[in-house]
Amino acid sequence: MRIASVTSMDRVHLKRVTEGMVALPTLPLVASRLLESIADPDAATSEEIGAVIALDPALTARTLKLANSDFYGFPRKVGTVELAVVVLGADTIRDLVLGAAVFQTLDPTWKTLTGLWSHSLACGVAARALADRCRYRLDAEAFAAGMLHDIGKVVLRQTFPERYEAAVALVREQGISMVEAERGVLGSDHAEVGGWLAERWGLPGDLVEAIAYHHRPEQARLNPELTSIVHIADSLAGRTGNPWPLEAKNGPVSQFAWECVEAGEIEREALLEDLVPFIQRAVRREQELFRHFRGPQEIGT
Repeated sequence: MRIASVTSMDRVHLKRVTEGMVALPTLPLVASRLLESIADPDAATSEEIGAVIALDPALTARTLKLANSDFYGFPRKVGTVELAVVVLGADTIRDLVLGAAVFQTLDPTWKTLTGLWSHSLACGVAARALADRCRYRLDAEAFAAGMLHDIGKVVLRQTFPERYEAAVALVREQGISMVEAERGVLGSDHAEVGGWLAERWGLPGDLVEAIAYHHRPEQARLNPELTSIVHIADSLAGRTGNPWPLEAKNGPVSQFAWECVEAGEIEREALLEDLVPFIQRAVRREQELFRHFRGPQEIGT
């Protein structure tokens, strides 16, 4: 298969289509408020997170269902969202609600998202673990950036399904990167498209940048450390057995990214090897939590 030629008009059209999506899947108020709370950990109390979740009756019901499930085995009935947040943990419930709100917004049926969600979850978990190891100031922000880094793939797959599948075929047949295949077939790539969508959604600038440049961390200006963490975490997600699409291959980790997180050459491979089993265990736990939170019939097995 040959890469179809594209023109600058393709890229302009793609950007317009992506930006036009803001009129359809708007970022839910709950997700927007939770993302705002990430930037100010001191303000993210159980009471305040509970108040945000209470804005959405469906999320309230899911939160209470999880808190009262056998998975947690709390000895008494959990009747309020505030107590549920205490039982579940503020970080845990914020992660669950954020992932559910954003991905359901992009695809209400969840039919195309199971594999992508697993990859995004693994990247979020890896980013949080790296942030902790590198003493990055906001590990919740790192998780959010990792969780959202590939939202552009959803846009591309749903807007241009045939061309996106052609890009996946190029990855499989020619062994090129997903970014290279997307640019050849579509005139842009999922990182750039994700950045456009995140910007139109009004996400914080650091998150927009991490999404847009997670394959090119050296281009980050606002927060190169966060973008570098997501770049490395993306590679780690593939190492844990959670690539998406399945044909995607890990490229080399950017030298700039390693230097940005201050990891010396000798410790880099050891750091990756050490984190892989930790991330695999954490992802399995988060997946189990999410099944209880949403229900296995909604997200598949």
